[in-house]
Amino acid sequence: MKRKNNFLTAASIFLIFVILFCSTETVMSQNKTDDRRTRQYYAAMEEEYRTNISQVLNEKGFVNSGVNIRWVSDGDGTRTYTVIIHHIRLNTLDDNVKDELLHELAELEFRDERCSFRYEFLKA
Repeated sequence: MKRKNNFLTAASIFLIFVILFCSTETVMSQNKTDDRRTRQYYAAMEEEYRTNISQVLNEKGFVNSGVNIRWVSDGDGTRTYTVIIHHIRLNTLDDNVKDELLHELAELEFRDERCSFRYEFLKA
């Protein structure tokens, strides 16, 4: 009888662990889905933003400019983007023209209260 009780206790504990494991995996799977959606949302916004920047630079005569977009995510979900632009002719611009260009590029930023942007011109 004692052996039967031990078996039932062990089986019950095993089933409880299985149920807990399955429920934990379900919750974690939902979090992964949310993370994937967030990454896809930002990836689409970043690609459109990069395209818009390249288009403006081409219109301004800076054809084939290098545009790098890097971001850092904080624990609270905010993102800080660094936009690095490279073109040999950018080095010859005076500060006023660079400021105007930066202002125009800032107008293209996607509006998300969790995102901030900063710009750098890479020196050749």
